[in-house]
Amino acid sequence: MRAQSIQENERCAAASFVRTRAQLAATLTCANVAELRREIELAAQRSAQWSSATRPSASGVDSGRVYDDVVASSYAELQRFQDHASHCKPHVLDRQSALDHLRSMAALRFDAAPWNIWGGQQLDLGRAAAEHMRGDTNSSPFVSLSEDASQLLVSPDDDDGYGAKAIAENANELHTYTVPRVTTWTAEEIVRILEDGTENDEPSLAWVSDTPTEEREVLFLGGNLDDYRTASESNPYRKSETRG
Repeated sequence: MRAQSIQENERCAAASFVRTRAQLAATLTCANVAELRREIELAAQRSAQWSSATRPSASGVDSGRVYDDVVASSYAELQRFQDHASHCKPHVLDRQSALDHLRSMAALRFDAAPWNIWGGQQLDLGRAAAEHMRGDTNSSPFVSLSEDASQLLVSPDDDDGYGAKAIAENANELHTYTVPRVTTWTAEEIVRILEDGTENDEPSLAWVSDTPTEEREVLFLGGNLDDYRTASESNPYRKSETRG
């Protein structure tokens, strides 16, 4: 009975070890899903190399379930209309990866602590994100994606033929990206950052509020979005060209 109890406890320890390594890969290293799967397998193999008492625990770690759970909790599946696979770069800082941004923000928070745990960078990025959602992307380090690309077809954002609906109807391709949630910026998060860091009359708040909710736009911060591509296809919503 005691041996059975030890093995059961070790099974829990092994599963916890593998799950923790997977979550750290998603949140601290911005791993893509292929890297996440490899990290889970490596963690499972390492747990199997523990003492002989823990060897039975290795078979008790369901790597597939760990992968599914971590992807569901720590990743977002998003879509983007593009004319070419390479068209997924921000206009500025295109060589700075999502992990580079994450490390930069962490370093600034450390330098500013304990007086200002966020420093000024998050607020500046919040303003830049708000401007991006407003449509001013020329100096933006972000890339636009959508939770549901089909919703762009009903967006009221026409913008003289250059808005979300026009992009959805004219782009050549539709790409799917599975990105760590720590790399994404939603409208709700941008509003929270601006409200926490500025007065309520901050103009950027109005910019975000004016963003069409139908689009469910999500911003990715980084120049390596292509590392997170998990699917691509011809644009199924592309309008047929009329011939005169």
